[in-house]
Amino acid sequence: MEHANRRYSEEEVTQIVRHALSRGGVKDTISHDELVEIARSSGISGGKLEAAIENMETEGVLEAAKVEWLRRHRGEFFRHLTSYCIINGFLLFVNLTTSRGYLWVMWILMGWGIGIAFHFVDTFFVSESKLDRGARRLLKQRRRQRERLESRGYEA
Repeated sequence: MEHANRRYSEEEVTQIVRHALSRGGVKDTISHDELVEIARSSGISGGKLEAAIENMETEGVLEAAKVEWLRRHRGEFFRHLTSYCIINGFLLFVNLTTSRGYLWVMWILMGWGIGIAFHFVDTFFVSESKLDRGARRLLKQRRRQRERLESRGYEA
């Protein structure tokens, strides 16, 4: 066999296994037992494999929480922007119908507009550390809520 002594990088192994799983006639998933057997034959201990699986699942949950936190954060910004437009539109209408000579509403528009600008930057230019903290806080809230439900006899 000409490939018997060849060594493969981690990326090559990933690509080869994905390709093999996607080929016709081969199921597109493998069982946990099959994964354990592959790891064992590759010299990877069961403990290291289980730790890697748990780490991957944890990272997946954290990534999903980051997406959820970012979606919520952007929703808050758009609600803030909507209230800015509605309230200040009304105030502009009041200003134009009552005292056309002086646009006092511009001070409100500028002051609140500065707040909107900061909120925009905070929403669309989020640092990775803030995103990570927000996602972890979201996961902590979910865990506490699940624990409260379980303590009351409900299944989470």
